[in-house]
Amino acid sequence: MTHRFFVNPHQVNWQEKKASVSDQEQAHKISRVLRLRENDQIVLLDGTGLIYNAQIISFFSKAVQCRLLSRRSTNTDPELKITIAQSVLKGPKFDYVLQKCTEIGISEFIPVTTERTVIRIEGEMSRDLDRKINRYEKIVQDAAEQSERGFVPVVKNLMTVDELCKVNLTAYDLKLVCTERSQTNGIKEVLNSIQSKVQKILLLIGPEGGFTEDEIKQVLPGGFTPVSLGKRIYRSETVGMLLSGILFFYFNDLK
Repeated sequence: MTHRFFVNPHQVNWQEKKASVSDQEQAHKISRVLRLRENDQIVLLDGTGLIYNAQIISFFSKAVQCRLLSRRSTNTDPELKITIAQSVLKGPKFDYVLQKCTEIGISEFIPVTTERTVIRIEGEMSRDLDRKINRYEKIVQDAAEQSERGFVPVVKNLMTVDELCKVNLTAYDLKLVCTERSQTNGIKEVLNSIQSKVQKILLLIGPEGGFTEDEIKQVLPGGFTPVSLGKRIYRSETVGMLLSGILFFYFNDLK
């Protein structure tokens, strides 16, 4: 298997057929973890949809220099763009959401705090928020490399439900808020009722205890459609994977 690494586009010079892997963690992984050597081949992705076959030519203390052998456009990412606005979950559950939904094909993540979010923003979350966002970005990058995606999903800054409602969300053709068993239509009924073309979707997913009634009422004026996934109750970390898989299939992005 040829190992894949995302690099900054500015680190790639196709005219001179050179590239540098200067991220310290990636350079360490190449040289110390994978123990790759000069003349070994790797794959570099610049995050803009271009993929390069490269050959390692030298190692430095904080970088790996490569010769570019060829390049091509990648077509592994879905045309349907799905953003998941997910309530932050305790323990490793949110990491799991980021990893698995990146593998499925999600384009963007928005960490959200709600009334029932276990992790409180006024505590530890506010003190090391930047560090956590950086870690989230590293998780989605690793998952994108592993799943052979051409783009790394964007991880936005943490928002409250109120802040999310104040953002201009008109770019989304469909906005769904996930609810538990209720009078809400199921996903099949909601999708079958769509008349216009859908290219961008926003999914709003609550915490372990679900959204409060006030939060549901708060998001509805913003164009969100409540949707149910049937008779069973799913864990919060499961909903995004299940619903996005349904959407990719329905809109013919799982070919």
